[in-house]
Amino acid sequence: TWEFIKYGETVICCNGHTDAIQNFVLGTDSAFSTLSGDAPKAKHLAVIGNFVMAGNTSDGVDGSVGNRIWWCAIDDPTSWPTIASAAAAAVQSDRLDIPVGGHVQALTGAIGGLDGAVFCERAIHRLQYQGPPAPFGRYVVDQSRGTPAPNSVVNIGTNAFYLAEDGFYSFTGAGSIPVGAERVNKWFFSQLDAVYYHRIYGAADPINHVVFWLFPGSGSTNGTPNRIIMYNWAVDRWSYAEITAEMIFEDLTVGYTMEGLDAITVSMETLPFSLDSRVWMAGKLALSAFGTDKKLARFTGTSLEATIETAETGGPGLSLVNGVRPYVDGGTVTVGLKHRLLPTGTEVLVGPNAIDANGQANFTVNDRYHRSQVVVAAGGTWTHAQGVEYDAAPEGIV
Repeated sequence: TWEFIKYGETVICCNGHTDAIQNFVLGTDSAFSTLSGDAPKAKHLAVIGNFVMAGNTSDGVDGSVGNRIWWCAIDDPTSWPTIASAAAAAVQSDRLDIPVGGHVQALTGAIGGLDGAVFCERAIHRLQYQGPPAPFGRYVVDQSRGTPAPNSVVNIGTNAFYLAEDGFYSFTGAGSIPVGAERVNKWFFSQLDAVYYHRIYGAADPINHVVFWLFPGSGSTNGTPNRIIMYNWAVDRWSYAEITAEMIFEDLTVGYTMEGLDAITVSMETLPFSLDSRVWMAGKLALSAFGTDKKLARFTGTSLEATIETAETGGPGLSLVNGVRPYVDGGTVTVGLKHRLLPTGTEVLVGPNAIDANGQANFTVNDRYHRSQVVVAAGGTWTHAQGVEYDAAPEGIV
């Protein structure tokens, strides 16, 4: 797959060891062209400081070198002079072969106090600019884990979130912090079609503080991603959705004038988004996707059905649950009540029941353990689901 970066007003991309690195100058070019005949082919790119850095490279002399990073002349991504030459030394262009961690899987820019980071298969390295004669210092930060999924690395602010062999982590520059352990890791790997690690795509929604991973799960066709797992780093919560798409990415909106809306529709009533949507404003961050129809799409349609399940409550005695009041600020809401007598017992679902005029779903369930399953129907308008309140009374010890 192609990987894109932006250096100033130039878009630069690579697609592995097949084609030369390409570039496109915004506002000037009409087609992509070869960045430089001297640049290596590469699987990964990043802007690190004043350099464009390539990772997992191939060139006419050494062939494919999976553990290599290679960077251009300072302030000039079109200049890749011969390594170890006086010309290269004068512009600080150089390369490094990383001895620990396997192939380079991803490169990122600044994280924490670092200038950049290199994610390998089994290690993470930090890069620090130190000037000539060796422009970058490389230091191993984590030599116990890297990533098997190159597109899972999402650099947002001072952190990079990524998928390792054993689950999801946040890389701070000083080390990796587990964010999925004992929460979603087992579920994720039970769903993932492990043949298609390369079809896992990560992207961030910085407006809502959520990082998304689109991945091929159970029932996917030929590795086409059909699940999204989401992590809100502000509140440390997880969720997931069933959505089929080719890839997701962080995007900038193009912007429209009122006259330009004529190209979208002839009627204001049939606009795909409301007039106050960020979609119509230029240069605004947006989470985007390419659907299976290969068309650009935004996550701004009507809401999908939402299911929110509470933790289990109860014990040591029985409780009679007469009702459950969900605190959801809109939409059509129903509530199901799951219950069981023993921790080893099978849960029984009652409902889902509609809520009455007093905002309560009514039940008559007598058992030791209970949990609520709140469902908000698709197409509803709502913002917050804060919790539930039980109308219950103790029924004694069994």
